[in-house]
Amino acid sequence: MPTLKATINMELDGVPISGFPVVKRLELDESQSFLYEKVDDTDGTTFVAVPTAQIASIQALVVQADQQLTFRFDGQTDAGILLNAGGLILVMDATIDASAATNMTVNNNVQPTANIVGIAAGT
Repeated sequence: MPTLKATINMELDGVPISGFPVVKRLELDESQSFLYEKVDDTDGTTFVAVPTAQIASIQALVVQADQQLTFRFDGQTDAGILLNAGGLILVMDATIDASAATNMTVNNNVQPTANIVGIAAGT
């Protein structure tokens, strides 16, 4: 059974923030890394699944993108999360289980082709 570990250290103006670092360890059944090129959708309404289909229930997720993209999670149908270029989404010890097709979807609205890299893990 794979174990995923994340260590998060936070500082504000070089001063450590109380309560950090945080270390999270999760034992998971499976993981799926991805490097995905997302072409321009030319609109803000076309969302397609990010290739994490082998994970039915995502419990840990790390996503980075080199262009601004909008992500929706767990069957979400509203505005989603706008991730800026170079941004990071980290989810640990959660349940994203709408279905493999809608656990994580992405829209690239009038951007050049974006590179999305990450890992999803769960059951």
